[in-house]
Amino acid sequence: MHGAWSAVDRALASLGLAVAANITPTSVKKIVTGSGKAEKADVAQAVRKWLRLPDDYRFATDDESDAAAVILAHLISENLIGGIAPRERTRP
Repeated sequence: MHGAWSAVDRALASLGLAVAANITPTSVKKIVTGSGKAEKADVAQAVRKWLRLPDDYRFATDDESDAAAVILAHLISENLIGGIAPRERTRP
């Protein structure tokens, strides 16, 4: 998760933006998956569900899915997107 935060920070900095919030890896996992003890595969699967990607979608690296999880956790915690756990949502 620390590598993901770094990637997010670099991407935002290139756009003149920054996230001032500090979300711990456990909090990211809890917010995105519903469990602070989620494994990398669980995080990747939750990101797929949040983004409505196919179940067989493959991220290039764990860092890619972790970075998406960090961004999702921030958006959820700031009430910018709905905070309903993916397993509780239904697809349209």
